[in-house]
Amino acid sequence: METGKTYLVKDLVGCEVVTVKGEVLGRLKDVLPTGSNDVFVVGEGLSEILVPALKTVVTMIDLEARRITVDLPKGLID
Repeated sequence: METGKTYLVKDLVGCEVVTVKGEVLGRLKDVLPTGSNDVFVVGEGLSEILVPALKTVVTMIDLEARRITVDLPKGLID
């Protein structure tokens, strides 16, 4: 993710979210403002995971390809 770059929620919602290992997590459903950092709500159907929107976690946002790449902290999904 580019340092200092900001994105509009409407541009991010619907993007496919994948891990750095290529595992598809689902689509970005929403972005929750929490005060300290935003949280991405990712999933398909009834299954959702919450991903912290931190530079150390969100490694790339490619709006042209509609893809967000994340490096999930250990234990976030198990």
